Amino acid sequence: MGRLLLMWRLIWSDLRRGPGEAVMFVFAVTLATATLALGTATTDAVSTGYVKTRAATAGPDVMATTTDPDPVGIASRLARVSGVAALGGPFFAFDTTIVAHGRPAHSAVEGRDAAPSAVDQPLVTSGGWVRPGGAVVERGFAQALGVRVGDRITVSGRSYPVVGLAISTAVAVYPWSDPAQIGPGDAGGIIWLTTADAHAAVGDATSLYLIDLKLSDPAAAQGFGRSAAVLAIKTDTWLDFHYWPNVLKTDTAIIEFTRPTLVVGGWLLAIAAIVTLAGSATARAARDNRRAALLKAVGAGPQTVIAVQLTQYLLLTVVATALGLTAGTLAAPRLVDPSAGLLDTVGPPDSNTVWAAVFVAVVIALIGTLGPVLRTARTAAVRALADPAHAPTFHPHLNAVTAFLPTSLLLGIRLLAGRPGRAALTCAGTAATTVMVTALLTYHADQDNAPAAVRFGPIQVRNDQTDRVLLAVTLMLVALSALNTVLLGWSSAIQARSTLTIARTLGATPGQTVSALCVAQLLPAIPAVTAGIPAGLGLYRLFGDSVTPPPAWLLTAGLVILAAVGALTALPTWLHTRSPAGRVLDAEPA
Repeated sequence: MGRLLLMWRLIWSDLRRGPGEAVMFVFAVTLATATLALGTATTDAVSTGYVKTRAATAGPDVMATTTDPDPVGIASRLARVSGVAALGGPFFAFDTTIVAHGRPAHSAVEGRDAAPSAVDQPLVTSGGWVRPGGAVVERGFAQALGVRVGDRITVSGRSYPVVGLAISTAVAVYPWSDPAQIGPGDAGGIIWLTTADAHAAVGDATSLYLIDLKLSDPAAAQGFGRSAAVLAIKTDTWLDFHYWPNVLKTDTAIIEFTRPTLVVGGWLLAIAAIVTLAGSATARAARDNRRAALLKAVGAGPQTVIAVQLTQYLLLTVVATALGLTAGTLAAPRLVDPSAGLLDTVGPPDSNTVWAAVFVAVVIALIGTLGPVLRTARTAAVRALADPAHAPTFHPHLNAVTAFLPTSLLLGIRLLAGRPGRAALTCAGTAATTVMVTALLTYHADQDNAPAAVRFGPIQVRNDQTDRVLLAVTLMLVALSALNTVLLGWSSAIQARSTLTIARTLGATPGQTVSALCVAQLLPAIPAVTAGIPAGLGLYRLFGDSVTPPPAWLLTAGLVILAAVGALTALPTWLHTRSPAGRVLDAEPA
């Protein structure tokens, strides 16, 4: 009990002395776990939202469409098929182009009665249900058109006020919510009028009838159209069936590229988070070494030292994982339904999402901190008290190789060779950022090459969603990478302080010492950018088309990344050059 109390007091004291480091730890791990959790939770969020909306709207299991002139006869024969529990319709419908705010839009118009239907009764989310002379617009379609209750739309030259917005699971979410198409057609939405208004507005459009069926066994829906009883229904006209699993599959397709973006982005953020934690652990190496030495001096063993440090990181990991799971769970319902065609449903994350978040958090914490922790535990107490930092690695033949280089380059290469682990961190973080930036540029190049109907049509709803997610993940990765660059530059300046100060006493200018540290950061960043661009192109091709952005885009992105690395390294380094050389050398231990 005494050892546990001691560990807790040491951990709490460390957290109080360095709250900024703890916040940075939690921030980095939360970003990675939230993004990955969001990616793994999206598919379940679509299913959950669909199920909730289906229950609230008496959603059908089978949707039949027919052009038979006797739809009541077809409906009555379908109602007598074994397994049919309830029937809605037939509902008169036609495919047309409506006008809203002066903008044409492809749409289905469905005639409905004011009385509720036993099967497929759209849920009104704003305003009221259909009435003579008034239209109800599917909510996702209305959002895309910028239509609200009280606005007016035009159908076949007739103007109707919008009296309500509603959602339904008899059709997929916008832009695939047009049930009145015969054969392939453009994406579109749906509006509801009274049956009389729909007949009056049909004009020359081809009309049909919609029949919605509720089965006693919804799992048997996909085999309904192939059953002998249904095949025995004779009609000389068109009769087709759609099933609720197909609607759910179509709804899920709206996040076809969103989910891999989040999952891959989550792992790239995990790499950046590892760099953050490793850089933070390196920056605080002197403090951790001294504390470990003091613990050893009073009798603590290496196991106690390791337990104190790792327990602190694991506690912060638990907090970050909980925050990441919460953020991902709360954001999933809104993210997966950009067209607002489903009810938002927030539920507990499933086991796969929890395990994925826990796994990535533990991997980040262990890889980012285990090396410095073990090194601190193995360092002798006397040496740790005398030496505030981990000694660099010396290469005896490096002097001859770099002797004739310019001062900044000479110092930068020697600093880089002395601490290869820091170079690996810079390379990993820069490569992760480059991969995501390249994927973003490739996506935009892909969209620019798409047909105009895709770039400016209803399908753009899905593309806009993917664009927002890809941009958000890229910005998070850029922000974390910028933090890492500043952190690594600061820790490099601290650990190279005596070396660079001696160089200043031998004639190096402050500008040359700043340039030396920038060189030490830029040299590993150059191969990272060079490898990250083709890696980003290849990663995009795994999930999208084989598209290559203009070379000027990629070259500009690479140069901007390298310039950012140099600038973010120069700032903390410059602060160290402001101290007089004599004061720095006096502050160093003998």
